[in-house]
Order: sequence, then C-alpha cells, then structure tokens
Amino acid sequence: MNLKMLKNDFNRNRAGNVSLLLFMTLVSGLVVVATIVVTQLIISMMGMYSTAKPPHFLQMHKGEINQELIDEFNSSYDGVTAWQTLSMINVYGDDLKVYGDDVFSLSDLRLDISLVKQNEEYDLLLDEDRNVININKGEIGIPVILLDSYDINLGDTVVLSSKGVTKEFKVTAFVRDAQMNSTLCSSTRILISDEDFDELFGNVGEIEYLIESYFTDSSMASDFKTAYEKAGLPQDGQAVTYSVIFLLSAFRDIAMAMVLILVSMLLVMVALMCIKYTVMATLEEEIGEIGTMKAIGMSYKDIRNLYLVKYKMMVVAGIVIGYVLALIMANVFTGHVSNTFGKQPVSILTIGLPVVGCILVYFVTNHYCKKILKKLKKVTVVDALVTGKGFGKKERVKDGLYKSKKMSVNLLMSVRETLHNFGGFTIIFMVMFIVLGIMIVPMNLINTMESKEFISYMGSSMDDILIEIDSGENLENRHEVIKNILNEDAEIKEYKEFRRVRVETIDSEDEWMNLHVDSGNSAGKELKYLDGKAPSMENEIALSKLNTDEMGKTTGDWIILRVNDVQEKFVISGIYQDVTSGGYTAKAIYTFAGVDAEKYQFTINLIDGVDAGEKASQWSDKIGGGYDIEPMEEFINQTLGGVTKQVEVATTAVVVIGILLEALIVVLFMKLRLAKDVAQIAAMKAIGFTNSNVRKQYLYKIGMVSIAGIIVGTLISNILGESIVSGALSMLGFGISRITFIINPWTAFVILPLVLLAVATGMTWISTRQIREYNIVSLINE
Repeated sequence: MNLKMLKNDFNRNRAGNVSLLLFMTLVSGLVVVATIVVTQLIISMMGMYSTAKPPHFLQMHKGEINQELIDEFNSSYDGVTAWQTLSMINVYGDDLKVYGDDVFSLSDLRLDISLVKQNEEYDLLLDEDRNVININKGEIGIPVILLDSYDINLGDTVVLSSKGVTKEFKVTAFVRDAQMNSTLCSSTRILISDEDFDELFGNVGEIEYLIESYFTDSSMASDFKTAYEKAGLPQDGQAVTYSVIFLLSAFRDIAMAMVLILVSMLLVMVALMCIKYTVMATLEEEIGEIGTMKAIGMSYKDIRNLYLVKYKMMVVAGIVIGYVLALIMANVFTGHVSNTFGKQPVSILTIGLPVVGCILVYFVTNHYCKKILKKLKKVTVVDALVTGKGFGKKERVKDGLYKSKKMSVNLLMSVRETLHNFGGFTIIFMVMFIVLGIMIVPMNLINTMESKEFISYMGSSMDDILIEIDSGENLENRHEVIKNILNEDAEIKEYKEFRRVRVETIDSEDEWMNLHVDSGNSAGKELKYLDGKAPSMENEIALSKLNTDEMGKTTGDWIILRVNDVQEKFVISGIYQDVTSGGYTAKAIYTFAGVDAEKYQFTINLIDGVDAGEKASQWSDKIGGGYDIEPMEEFINQTLGGVTKQVEVATTAVVVIGILLEALIVVLFMKLRLAKDVAQIAAMKAIGFTNSNVRKQYLYKIGMVSIAGIIVGTLISNILGESIVSGALSMLGFGISRITFIINPWTAFVILPLVLLAVATGMTWISTRQIREYNIVSLINE
C-alpha cells in the first residue's frame, strides 16, 4: 500500500520529489567522498609505512662521520630498537638528462636529487603494489613525485653526466618513497642498483648521509633529537622527526580532505533547510487532503506516518544513489593517494565508514522530518478546509503602498513585501550566504597559495628570482661565482644576500638545541610578522613561530646563542611564519663571523621589462650545476603545486555542487511560495496585473534577497574564512598559524556573485512559468 501511495505521489508531485532525491544524492555523495578520502589516506599511509618502515628520527649530514660514535650513542639510548646510516650520492638536475618522447634535463627541479641503493630492512623504496623494488644493473627507479612535473615513462633512458663520468640507465620502475614523497620536502631519492651505486660512489656528485633511528614509540623522536644534538654527533643538515615526515607526506591530501569535510558540514545545514521547505511545500499543496483525513478521524500519528514513510524512502533512495555514485567517482579524489602511497585493496573500513556517515545523515534527516511534521498537530479541520490558513504563521496586516515616482509598481510592491516579510525569504538568504562561502574560502586559499606574495610564508621576501647555493663541495667558491655574475649584470635593479649558519640556543626545557639563522643586512625585512618586527640591530633576532613555541619565548624576550663556544645574548624582535626547513628558522643582521655557512641565498629584483624566467635560464646555462636558480613564482609552484592541485580538485567539485544545490533550493522555495500565494496571485490577476507583472515581482524579490545574501556571504567568508583556515593550519603544526587571504577581486566580488545571482533569478523565472496556466475563476473558487 505504501509503495502504491509513494508511486502515485511521485507521479503527481514529480518536480518536488525529484528535487529532494537529487538533493539527498548530492549531500550524501559528498559526505561519502569526504569519508573515503580521509579513510583511504590513513589506511594507505599506514599500509605503506608498515612495509617501507620510514625512520622515527632522521639526521641528514654532509661531511665526515664517525660510525662508532653513532653506534655507541644509539645502543646506549633507552628505547632505540634499530638504527642505520645510509649513503647517498647527491647530483644536480643538470647532470641528469631524460631521453623519451622528448629530451630534457632536470635542471629546473628545486629538490635536491640523491642516487641511492635499496636498503635491506628499514626505509625501503616500494613499487605501486607496495613491494620492495629490486633494481638490476643499468636500471633506474624514478620517484613518482617527479611525474607531476616531467613526462617520464617506463623504458625511457636517463643519462648521468658528472665529473667526467657518463652512464646510461633505463627507467624500469616508479618509486614510492615513504619519507621523501612530497614537494614540501627538500630532497628526493632516485633508486639504482647496488653495483651501479658502488661504481659511482666517490666518482660523481657529493656524498650525503642519512642517519636514521627507530624507537619503541615514535613519540620519543623529539627527546632523542635533543639528546642527539647535545651529544655533538654529525648534524650538518636537516633533522626530521616521524611526525614531520607524516605531515609532509599527507599534507597535500589533508588539505583536500579539510575542504571536503568543511563543505560537507555546511551542506548538512543546507540539507536541513531544503528538507524543511520540501516538506512544507508538500503540506501546503495538500492542505485540503490533510483536512479531509482529519475530518474522517485519522490521528496525527497516522497522518504523520503517511508522509514520513514517503520521505524516509526518498531519503534512503537518495543516500543509496549518492553512496554508489561516490564510490564510482572516488578515484577522482583519491587518485593521488594511490599514486603516492601505492594501491590500497578495498577494505571493510573503506566501505564501512562511509556507510556509517550515510546512516548518520539518514537519522539526522529523519529526526528533522519528524520535527517538521509536528506542525500537523496544530492544523484544525476548519483551518484546512474552510479558511485555508495552512501552516503559515499569523501575519499582521501591513499598511498600503507608498507612491514613488522612481520605482515601478512591480518593483515597489516587491520592495515592500521583501522588507516587511524578509523572514519568509530566509532560506534563499541563507543558501546564497552558505553556498558563496563554501566557494570563496577554498578559492581564496588557492589564490593565496599561487600568489607571489605567499613567499612571505616561506621565509623569503617578494622578489623576481631566487638563487640558492646548498652546502657541499666548494660552497664558498660557488658563492663568489654568483656574486660576480650579479655584480656585473646591468639588468639587475638590486639583490639581497643571506648566509645560513647553525648555532645553538636553549629550549623551554633548558636543553641546548640547534638554531638555523639566515644572516644578512636585509634578513627578515619583508616578512609578515605575527608580532614585532624585523631585526634592525646586531643584538636582535627574529624567530619563526615554531621556534618560539619550542623555546617558550615571545617578542621582547632575551635568548642565549652559543657561537663558536661563546655565549651571546639576543633579543627577539619579532615572530614570523615559515613553512620551509620544517618551520624552524631565524633571521638576524649579525654576521656570525667565523661560523661556517650551511648555504647561501640571493633574492634578485630585475629592472622593468626584463623577464624573470628568461634571466633565470640565462644564468643557469652560464654557470651550470650546483645552483638552484628559479623565478620566485616557479619556486612557489614547485613547492606547493601538488597541494594547490588537490585543493583545486576539491574546489571544482564544491563549485559544481554549490551551483546545483542553489538551483535546486530556489526551485523548491518557489514551489512553496506559489502554493502559498495562490489566492494573492488570483487577486492580482483579477485587478489587472498581467502574468509578466506577477513573474517580475517574484524575480525582484528573489533578486533582492539573493543580493543581500551575497553581500553578507562575501563579507563573512572573507573574515571568518581566514580564521577557519588559520586554525586548521595551526593545528597541523605546519609553521603557519595566521594566514591573510590574497583575494582575486574579479572572482570573489564579481564572477561568483554574478553566477549565483544569475542562477537564482533564472530558476525563479523558470519556476514562475506555471503562473500563465493559473485560471482566475478556479483559483478564486478554491
């Protein structure tokens, strides 16, 4: 019987029921996709980590090492279960040329490139099925993260040319690296055979060591790092803990998941509003039938259950369709997870957790439907069959129209009703507000990350070109080469030089810790500070946010730096944000004479009319390898391109879904309004208003409310959006705790608002076509 009633009702009210079905499909589908992304990411990373076994603590080091001291320290440290020291051959991008469909070098790759051999038990390099890769002599395994930037295929030839040695390799595998699988890392590893590695070791490139340790609990890494540094063991390079490795590996997909989760939460709110108006539209249309059922003695529960069964079945159908479609479309959002962490077999959690999400959606909507249907209690037979009051609240009679020489009658009537009965249009206002918000926030985030100004969150100033000279052989000679070139180039307006050194300071637990300081006359000058300012005196120092957290210091506090065994006092002039070097950096104008440099950095501004890309290529061709020379925008793109790409995928889906939801809700709203306003429409047509007049009035009303929602949505999303994103990034411990959106005004203030306004008014005009079919006599008789 219920199925027959459902079928008859569906045919009679096809538009409203299809709208509800589509809405539940969209909402449940997005909830499922968000759940799948998070579940797949966690399961895939855990699966890869269990096989690859990345280190809990990693110290990179260039220079000589004493393995006996390292072994002695690890063996005596309580909680260490294993350790190993790995050798790498560092080469430059210019040294590697790929021959495939095209011929190109890796000269523009900003990541440090290391040739490595496969390990025996820990820190293993895997294939797409998470099997340990075994490379034969003459073969090479390319990291998958390079495939986003370079067209490298299996079977291509890679030629290494370094220090007079030339060797060819055939690409036979794409490598999944558990610890260096993100462009946010500073390095990437290319796998070669043991025989080739031994042949090249000491003859090409430079040697760097990875000193790795494993513990009974990975959370011990931070304390171990402090003890390691205090013991004076090799540390000429970056130290990384397990939590940082995990964060850098997952950040790209975490960013997309955050967008999807935020949007899902907002859409659940929209879902409840949509359900309310869908139910109310049906009740208003069927007020006569409801009155008849009450007149023949049917109880409130009986009537409620008739409607509840229908909506339950519609909701279930929408959820099931959304679930199936989400499973089919999931690869669009999880493709990067599979490419980065290897293929993940379908598990119970991958299927089950989205089901739990769907069940929650069902119970929330079912409870809300019951709450709405309580309105049936208040409707009397007289109200339903005689007065036709329906379910609307009693309204006070407003005064008549004012005269206006500037506004037409249609516009004047629309303005008056909108102002006096704005509450009746709340659904449209809220939908425009929420939909615009869920579009603008991720779009502003993308625009910020793609902007040249984002470099201020990476510890550098906004300039045209960035040159980095990392530690290694002949560092000082390479530094002089760059200085000579810059001093002789007439197309340079100005350049700034920074020298990175490693000194020691005291953390919040009164233990000595390493501090990497960028020294130079302009150090920290153009950064955005959370508090304070750039250093202007030799006894001042600016610290990154993560460093001040670890030291327990703030602006104005004094810290001790140990420089060449001499302790000197510095005052903290300011606190800035930095996502590079793990977020632990510092800026000072003090020269730190006598301290060996870890690296040099130059930022260059060119005279007007000079192309930064061409100039960077010109310098690269002139001086060869050993330098990272990039336009600043390319540096940002290579570092954050993967993250931005994932957020763009999520944002595209959000925009499409948002527009569909807006169109759907406007149609549902108009269906309710027209059902409630039947008598009013009849009266207006009876006194001479044409169909076009009536349709224009609805168009004006929806247009005005939509504009109000757009204005408020734009303001709130730009204000609260920054706080939401800043809070999320701060929780991740990524080095950014407060972000200021760099807004594209055309997108945020013109294109998106106009698109949403066009959709709202377009759907209104389409929905009001049925007014032409209204018969005045029959409407008045009703």
